[in-house]
Amino acid sequence: MLNNKKGAALLQVLLITAVLAGMATMLLRASLSRTTAARKTRRLVSAQMLVNSCMAEVNTLWSIKSPEAFARDMNQCIMYCNSNSVISSCPADSQVKSHECKITVAGTEYTVTAEFTQDSPTLDGGKKCELVYSIESEVDTL
Repeated sequence: MLNNKKGAALLQVLLITAVLAGMATMLLRASLSRTTAARKTRRLVSAQMLVNSCMAEVNTLWSIKSPEAFARDMNQCIMYCNSNSVISSCPADSQVKSHECKITVAGTEYTVTAEFTQDSPTLDGGKKCELVYSIESEVDTL
C-alpha cells in the first residue's frame, strides 16, 4: 500500500503518539477525579467539625438557662433574650435570633453562625423552630 518507507514510518509514529496521548488523557482524568473527590470529602468533614463545635457552644448556652427561660425562648424561636426579666414573652427589641462562634483552625479564623429561621406552624398548633448553621472564613480554604 505505502511504497514510501519514510511515509510508513511517519504514519506509525503518529499512530503510536495518538494512542499514548489517549492513554495519558485517561490516566490524568482518573487521577484528577480522585483528587477532586478527596478534596470535596475533606471540605465536608472540616465543615461538619466546625458546625459540631458551634453546636456544642449553642447547647452550652441553652443548658445554663432556667426552665422558664428555655420554654420562653423555644416558644418564640429565639436564641436568648437580652432582657433580664423572666416573663412569658421576650420583647421584640430584646430578642436575639442568632449566635456567632469564632473558631480558629491552623491560623484561619472561621465564623460559624447559628440562626433561627422563620418559625412555621406545626399540625398541632405549635411552632417549629429550625436552626441553620452557616460558615464564613477570611479566606476560602475550606
